[in-house]
Amino acid sequence: MLQITMLTVGQLPKGPMSELGDDFAKRLSKFARLERKSVKSTERLISAVPKDSRKIVLDITGQKMSSEDFANKLSGWIDQGQKLTFIIGGPHGPGDNIKAEADLLLSLSPMTTTHDLAQIFFLEQLYRAFTIVKGMTYHY
Repeated sequence: MLQITMLTVGQLPKGPMSELGDDFAKRLSKFARLERKSVKSTERLISAVPKDSRKIVLDITGQKMSSEDFANKLSGWIDQGQKLTFIIGGPHGPGDNIKAEADLLLSLSPMTTTHDLAQIFFLEQLYRAFTIVKGMTYHY
């Protein structure tokens, strides 16, 4: 089963956002082993990345993909047996040193949002990508 780490600065606040994040994490457990890790500062992100893991950094300057394009990319990573780490920076983004270490910079949107909402949005897109890969009816 695919190993995915979602690395963030700070945890989701308790309440509806945390519950939504937990719901998508539970849904994703059908497809991958998802570990959600948080660090206290952007400076600690790179040291928290698991060894031998492909680093995908979410950043507004990253590559823009449709849900289908992301699903195709995910399918390739699954076929290669890659360990994946998705990195979401803090309120001021991931930082240049993190972006320099990235195997892929990925944009969720050209619009700016909070890093908390970015976590929820990305978990949903990751789930959507798996359902596309598996031919499930979640994505229309």
